Amino acid sequence: MAVARQTWTLGLLLVTSRFAVVELISVLTSRPEITVNVGTDALLDCKYTTAIGTSFTLDWRFVPGSAPNAQAMKILYYTNGETYKLGPKSKRLKLVNEPPTRGIASIRLEKTESSDSGKYICDINNPPDFAGTSEIFVNLIVQVPPSTPQCTVSGKPHVGNNITLSCRSTEGRPSPVYVWSEVNPSPGTSAATNVKKDNSKGTLTLRNLTEGNSGTYRCVASNILGQDLCHVVLTVTYNNELGVIVGAVFGTSIALILIGAVAYCLLHRRADHPKPVFVGNELREDALAPGKDPNSQLLESSIALRPGVSHSTDSKYNIVV
Repeated sequence: MAVARQTWTLGLLLVTSRFAVVELISVLTSRPEITVNVGTDALLDCKYTTAIGTSFTLDWRFVPGSAPNAQAMKILYYTNGETYKLGPKSKRLKLVNEPPTRGIASIRLEKTESSDSGKYICDINNPPDFAGTSEIFVNLIVQVPPSTPQCTVSGKPHVGNNITLSCRSTEGRPSPVYVWSEVNPSPGTSAATNVKKDNSKGTLTLRNLTEGNSGTYRCVASNILGQDLCHVVLTVTYNNELGVIVGAVFGTSIALILIGAVAYCLLHRRADHPKPVFVGNELREDALAPGKDPNSQLLESSIALRPGVSHSTDSKYNIVV
């Protein structure tokens, strides 16, 4: 009777223990966020407690970057005693414990790259252990030095204009700080009132340009891992377009003045020398036709026809007045 009671008690304890394990499945990590320098290894910690069964599986998934809606990609899983590695990280992934059936599911990512930054998910599945926490998240930050920045100029570098010099690196973690400076500046050409800097955005604004602002400008991008730089050559000139417009306006004005002067002169000359008015000659009986000699026979004939003057039948001309 005592033996039977002990056997029953032991069986009850085993069942209770079994159900306790089922209820207490737990996955945890001691390092939810890891920061490493590019090129070094990263240990992604994942531990669990559960009674391993034949349906035990382990999944590691990766969500690139910090986008909240990015899709998780499976990079490693273990099932039925076999480990499978997927994707471009497969050759750099290793399980810390092989096989991962003794409570440690951590992985090591070797020779980290900038693209390795993101969220990693360790997921334990062990039916019928569905209660409790079955997954954890590890955020990996891979620090990289700034890439070579690109220097650009926005605006037209003409005297009196405002322009902005920009500098930006496509890579760099932590975010680089950008510092602009002029190489061999001329004294007094970069007054503080005419310059505005933004080291986080990498911009340098120059206001009210003068020819003295011409020169070479350098931008240095830096963070805790290193720095890189770029240059831009600025040549400030006078606005040729404005000169063309001013010249056209000036030329037009001169032409109008000349036209007005010529018109004025013509009007005044006309006023000083009025056009003569020709009036018809008074017709007289003894008036000479234009171009006739007074001693011509025509004159004699006309005189002979006057009243009181004797007429000659030998006259060649008869003129009636």
